[in-house]
Amino acid sequence: MKSKNWQRSFFRREQRSLFGEILDWMLTPLLLLWPVSLALTWLVAQGLANKPFDRALVYNVQALAQLVKLSPDQQRIQFNLPQPASELLRADDSDLVYYQVIGPQGELLGGDRDLPQPQDDEKSGSYEVKIRDDEMRSLEVRVAYTWVTLATEKTHVGSVLVQVAETREKRSVLATEIIKGVMLPQFAILPLAVLLVWLALVRGIKPLSQLEERIRARKSDDLSPLDEKAVPLEVAPLVSSVNDLLGRLKDSISTQKRFLADAAHQLKTPLAGLRMQADLAQRKDSSE
Repeated sequence: MKSKNWQRSFFRREQRSLFGEILDWMLTPLLLLWPVSLALTWLVAQGLANKPFDRALVYNVQALAQLVKLSPDQQRIQFNLPQPASELLRADDSDLVYYQVIGPQGELLGGDRDLPQPQDDEKSGSYEVKIRDDEMRSLEVRVAYTWVTLATEKTHVGSVLVQVAETREKRSVLATEIIKGVMLPQFAILPLAVLLVWLALVRGIKPLSQLEERIRARKSDDLSPLDEKAVPLEVAPLVSSVNDLLGRLKDSISTQKRFLADAAHQLKTPLAGLRMQADLAQRKDSSE
């Protein structure tokens, strides 16, 4: 007996809530998209944080490139960076700044020798500045670089590599501040969005509750059709089906009433005959 009850309860379809199902289908994508929004915000914040500092790097590279010149005899390449300018270039409270100037033969003309050089396929035209991510002394750096081509009227002297690198501390701080500015309002907006969705569903399902109240308020013999215009468009087919069922039920009850009336009429004459014969028999018995 217990096994049969368990089988019935196992195969019985669980009753679902329309309100809960709609709420799940609305909130689940919202909660799944929120981490995606966090990731996209982080990427956008990184891009926004890079832009102002990248412009500063480009400016520094262009300024250093202007200091690369040929010697008066046009036989050698010179790079003269005054000490105050070098100190000003490296003056940064948050990040470390490196620079490097490499001659055509790979000779160091100025700056830090261990700054990584770009790949051969990353060479650009003269004074065209490019930016890349690299690593310097186990630190992640952002590097701006350009190739300065020097030539005389008779010969091509060569190309000089000018690079300026900066660690990413300021960028990380700015990106974090941007994310905080975007994410903190979302922590307040998300519960508010859930509340608004819940209120919208309550208001949207209210016509179904009103329809239920109208049906419960009807008398047991009231088989008149329901008003299809008083319900939402999506519920109208259901109301139409109920009206069709009420119409068939009304026709069935009318048929039953006609059948009972005809049967009563047909039974009325035989019963009257039997009553008459019983009266005659009773009179005959009494006369004897």
